[in-house]
Amino acid sequence: MDLHEMLDMESELRKIAQKITTEWKCHVGGKFTRTEVLVMYRLMTEGRQRASRLADGLSITTGGLTGITDRLVKGEYIERKRDTEDRRVVYLSIADKGKEEIYKMRDARDAFVQKVFKDFSNVELAQLKQVAGKLLENLANMEQSPPDSCNSHKK
Repeated sequence: MDLHEMLDMESELRKIAQKITTEWKCHVGGKFTRTEVLVMYRLMTEGRQRASRLADGLSITTGGLTGITDRLVKGEYIERKRDTEDRRVVYLSIADKGKEEIYKMRDARDAFVQKVFKDFSNVELAQLKQVAGKLLENLANMEQSPPDSCNSHKK
């Protein structure tokens, strides 16, 4: 594949990401972003955790997670609780209201995923998963040794 084809593919992937975000909002009624849902879901399935662990699991920064969790705490979907032994440690956990929302959204998520992948064979899905894995691996490798221009943004 030449550079022009790779650039076309990168453009298509960006369009896919944008469309998935738009359609996801439609499926959940615009009440929550996809990341907000993932935060609640992880807290429900994995239990309470520190923001740093949650951010790592979602591949977002702790700074990015702060705004998300602030909104969810304000809406009483999740809770922040200080550790009883070390008051500096703060844990995030799912609240009952958040659990209710996650249960409601499971059906919407299932329908969404079925619509997105409806015309794919099992072989195609396996290939897509493999390709996505390679892309994520390449991106992870890039994070390990970013060019100097990326390092200047972190200062």
